[in-house]
Amino acid sequence: MSGNGRKLLLIILLAALVFAGLVGYGDFREIGQRLADFPLSYLAAACGLAVLNYLLRFLRWAWYLKVLNITAPLSVSAPVFLVGLAMTVTPGKVGELLKSYLLRDRAGVPVAVSAPVVLMERLTDLFSVALLGLVGLALLPLAVSSVLAAALILAGLAMYLFTTRHTDRLLELPLIRRWGRDLQTAREGMRALSRPVPFLVASALGFLAWLSEGVALWVVLVGLEAEVSLLKALPIYGGATLVGAATTLPGGLLATEGAMVVLLQQAGAGRAAAAAGTLLVRGATLWLAVAIGLAALAFLHRPGFSRSRRETEVQGEDLPPA
Repeated sequence: MSGNGRKLLLIILLAALVFAGLVGYGDFREIGQRLADFPLSYLAAACGLAVLNYLLRFLRWAWYLKVLNITAPLSVSAPVFLVGLAMTVTPGKVGELLKSYLLRDRAGVPVAVSAPVVLMERLTDLFSVALLGLVGLALLPLAVSSVLAAALILAGLAMYLFTTRHTDRLLELPLIRRWGRDLQTAREGMRALSRPVPFLVASALGFLAWLSEGVALWVVLVGLEAEVSLLKALPIYGGATLVGAATTLPGGLLATEGAMVVLLQQAGAGRAAAAAGTLLVRGATLWLAVAIGLAALAFLHRPGFSRSRRETEVQGEDLPPA
């Protein structure tokens, strides 16, 4: 079995363990009954809100490409963006850099030019989810509130390090000097995307995107007849998502589910409702995204989808191939 195959198998096993743990925690019979009785209309609404999340994030992706004057046909940029959804289950989401390699291969865009888009997507996601958690800061435990504050500080610090000229000396270090030109190109892109207008537009789209998934959690809870208000569901979703991200586990597995169950119970949901709600919302958000991303990857690699030859014109890239 290849290295990628083993990694995929481990992710599947981890997801199965999380599923089994949630079912066991919430009582197998009661969880089964709640899932069987769950209205399909509520599940469809939750999935629709998740799709809205992807649409808003795609608009942010397209906006970033426009700011950096990156030209790629919609038939390429859209599936490349969607492939990134499948990379959610890579540790720390680092697999999303695959989007830069796909843009290079399909549209001839140098990796160093598009990489800032991927990095700024992650930073604005961090910023947006932290803001979502702050909607109900007083309702969250101190530990989760601390994670939200740390996320905002980390996002600001990362932007500073990526964009300030005080880091020029780092480019002269022997270990990274050979990539100096690419790193300089990437940093200029980060600076362009960090300007007030691009940053505010992207952050607004990101906040609305993650707000839609927070509402999806509330819709699921309503379908389960769990008495958790929208103002409680939103920070719970944001806080649990950041807890999962902080662990850098694939898709935040285990940590996100554990935090969500605990927070939902503290908000008044019963054990079975909290476990069932977590299962449903993760299926409607995380695993739906992975399925769409894998379908997009298959689309890009379908027979007859020719690779762009413009990458032969790209100079100065010493980065590894996709």
